[in-house]
Amino acid sequence: MTQREPMIRLDRFEKRFGKVHAVKPIDLAIERGETFALLGPNGSGKTTIIRAIVGLHRPSGGHIRIDGIDVVDRPNEAKAQLSYAPQRVTMPDMLTAREVASLFGRLKDVPESRVDEVLDLFGLADSADRKTREFSGGMLQRLGLAVAFLKEVPLLVLDEPTVNLDLLGVDRLRHLMGEAKARGTTVVFSSHLVQSAMQLADRVAVLVEGSCVTLEEAPVFRDAVARGTTVRVVLDHTSEAMVDASRRAGAVTASRNGHQLFFTAAPEKRLEIIRAIESAGADVVEIHTEIPDWTSLLRKHFDHGDNGRVSQ
Repeated sequence: MTQREPMIRLDRFEKRFGKVHAVKPIDLAIERGETFALLGPNGSGKTTIIRAIVGLHRPSGGHIRIDGIDVVDRPNEAKAQLSYAPQRVTMPDMLTAREVASLFGRLKDVPESRVDEVLDLFGLADSADRKTREFSGGMLQRLGLAVAFLKEVPLLVLDEPTVNLDLLGVDRLRHLMGEAKARGTTVVFSSHLVQSAMQLADRVAVLVEGSCVTLEEAPVFRDAVARGTTVRVVLDHTSEAMVDASRRAGAVTASRNGHQLFFTAAPEKRLEIIRAIESAGADVVEIHTEIPDWTSLLRKHFDHGDNGRVSQ
């Protein structure tokens, strides 16, 4: 039996804007039905890749194929496979949210009942008859996502979908992305937030300065982030005995500063370490976790510097 093409394939894709090499040559296969994150700091090239996938940027070199269809040679066929939510959502400000969604619904040939359903799913039912000029950034983001989710398509492409969303909005999005995945939809999204990739993706490609520096399955990525996460414990007082107790309980690193004790450890060891600190005579006031920055995450846990390159 012939193996089917991946939903998205990048073959030596690259993009230049004048003298700026925004995306260096990259090979990438995104499989059918997976949720895939393009993760990186601002300026890393992730939005350029997203815009090239949906046909808004022409490759400077290489090819992009959606379900085997070249996005340059057969753009209309390629675009028919997908729905897209851009990073910056702008809507006609004289229209209501319902009118905007209905307009796109007619273009996508979906019934009005689906328009109402999607507005409700994104928490916009009570605001559906308000003009979009009255919307906050978060509400506009939800409206843009609602439009993207109007029609069931093989591929959803979302550029920074969690920007401007509150915790409830992120939770709604995670639920809807899970439902889309259960239907077999491929979801590709970009983000500069490590937490978003950890929560939403099956696989994560990390981009830095236009290069893919690591490509990991989500469990591997989550483990690396967890191992690099610092736990900051605010105490009524600290002592070297508490630092020693942390290490004996399994902390990889431990130090103190004033009324704060810092440690890194495997997630399953954290509660045991905090109990050891309390047993050493401290009262815990607050506990915080601090995710590592990009440089330490890449160098310590994926063995890549800022200019390394991994592709698949």
